[in-house]
Amino acid sequence: MLSEPLPYHRKIRDYFKAQSGVWSFYSVPRKKDEQYSNPLRPDSDPLLYEKINIIRERLGLLPEEARMVFNERILPLLNEQELSAYIAHELAHIKFLTLLDGELETTDRIIAALADNPDSGASYHETARLFRLYKEIFCDRVAYKVLGEAGPIITMLSKAASGLSPADVGARTRALHLWREKGTSPVCPSDDDPAGRQGPVAGMNGDVEAAITLVVEGVMELDRLDVLAQAALSGMTRALLIYYLQPEWFRTPVVVALAHQYFPDLEAGKETQPEGGNDGRPGPDKPKEGGASFPDKLKTFLAGAHLSVREYFAYVLLDLALVDPDLRDLSPGHARDLAEKLGLTPVLEPIIKKETTYSNDAH
Repeated sequence: MLSEPLPYHRKIRDYFKAQSGVWSFYSVPRKKDEQYSNPLRPDSDPLLYEKINIIRERLGLLPEEARMVFNERILPLLNEQELSAYIAHELAHIKFLTLLDGELETTDRIIAALADNPDSGASYHETARLFRLYKEIFCDRVAYKVLGEAGPIITMLSKAASGLSPADVGARTRALHLWREKGTSPVCPSDDDPAGRQGPVAGMNGDVEAAITLVVEGVMELDRLDVLAQAALSGMTRALLIYYLQPEWFRTPVVVALAHQYFPDLEAGKETQPEGGNDGRPGPDKPKEGGASFPDKLKTFLAGAHLSVREYFAYVLLDLALVDPDLRDLSPGHARDLAEKLGLTPVLEPIIKKETTYSNDAH
């Protein structure tokens, strides 16, 4: 039976575990005060009771671990196979919390707290949504392992998935088909894909988890970032500033002050350069030993991103190009050269035209 979570679960576990204060607070077991108004007994529904115990044993769960609350509205709608799928899926939620030595239960508590807090930022709500959706996908896989067929799971979803958006139900259905048809090998994020997301060609060559990631998350959008994508975007922005400020002639007080608005602790000209020389001029963009150059990495990152993300980086370049009037003869050319390397020219040029026209009209 499945004993590993999805890659997204590991990454979110690692993200919150690195925040020691939050992790310590939520890792303390909470006392469960659960009441069951009508607990299931062997004599109340022997066939259902037996079915639950058979599936529980297949999942390796102890009797005291199996706590299920049935939706009495849904049960009459399910045939026997769909009921087995429903039980297996719900028991898989308990199985999920035991994975990674119970650390996913701590992560689950943190996610639940974030989702219930109206003051949580948009990235936390998106993280909670994706974490829950991937958890449902894991449970669908367990149900498939129990039943050996996908049909009853799909029809069960259509009957029992109240509260889920049609898009999420569709993503689960597609994810189950991809996993069943193409294999189960997990894919870890690479240095060139720091958010663990892939571009439009993800999923080729049997890369099933990357294909499922694309189905579930889509391409990175600026107004739909989870904490991982937000961290990746921030890291790429910082790397862009470091790279852009390599020429000493460009590091004027005005430009550096702008860079500090993005990252107050950024040390222009002192932080490790992605590549290039140390003579105050842009380097030849040769890759580091065993890796791609920074422009190539950012270009790959942007190739799989939504237009909103591409426009964001174009505006960062525009800010840098126009912030210091004393560099007006040099900065736009510097920005355009980098935009060409990044494949951003088609995005940057209309923005320059629009913003400069607006600025001239304002005067």
